Amino acid sequence: MIRENDVVAYERDGVVCLRGQFDEGWIARLRAAIERDLAAPGPNATNFAEGSSAGKFFGDMFMWRHDPEFRAAALESPAPAIAAKLMGSGSADFFYDQLFVKEPGTAHPTPWHQDQPYWPVKGWQITSVWIALDPIDRSNGAVEFVAGSHRFGVSYRPTPFRKGHEIKFTDSALSQIPDIDAERGKYDIKWWKMEPGDCLVFHAMIVHGAPGNLTPGARRRGLSLRYTGDDARYDPRPGTFQFPHTPDLVAGAPMTCDLFPRVWPTA
Repeated sequence: MIRENDVVAYERDGVVCLRGQFDEGWIARLRAAIERDLAAPGPNATNFAEGSSAGKFFGDMFMWRHDPEFRAAALESPAPAIAAKLMGSGSADFFYDQLFVKEPGTAHPTPWHQDQPYWPVKGWQITSVWIALDPIDRSNGAVEFVAGSHRFGVSYRPTPFRKGHEIKFTDSALSQIPDIDAERGKYDIKWWKMEPGDCLVFHAMIVHGAPGNLTPGARRRGLSLRYTGDDARYDPRPGTFQFPHTPDLVAGAPMTCDLFPRVWPTA
């Protein structure tokens, strides 16, 4: 279901939007799983908007470790095959899951950032499959991407998502990310209107962010499933965030382990 021009666009731009990859069954299962997580958040849950704006920008991670529907999405949905195809990899290992829910009236944006500088992994074949669970456009927080920025050849300092967490990365030796919003005309910024079941697939080094959700009554639920490919290696360097469980890996090892299971090809 992935066309050759999708592969070309991903390699060129670092991001592609694929339509209708997750059917109504997956949408219903994931919406129900999200509501369970909102009602009883896990230990890694947070409100990114706390102390910044009214509303709620809910985030959670590693839900697959305790919820069977998130686990099914990570391991058994179309996502692993999509990731492997677009990474150009013969295999895909699941890295982790992350949930983003911007409730109506939440002005707090997702700051411009790259993903890989946060993560204890190195390599080129690292990607995210971001599944839309609501109709999405710019008014309720569509994710924006600086096309081609995965090939800029620079790793930017991780950007705190929550107000008051700025000190976390002040000792990083990496360059501070440019003020994208102040010079939007300098960049090729892409975003897509999305329907439930569409997904974004984007490289771990692409610069991306999202505005707040100022639309009354319109939620923005997105589930991001992260995958690594053949060339990815465990890299627990200083400055990356700490996983709640330590993988049984030494630095430089391929990513496959119990915490990062092989999900493609299927057995």
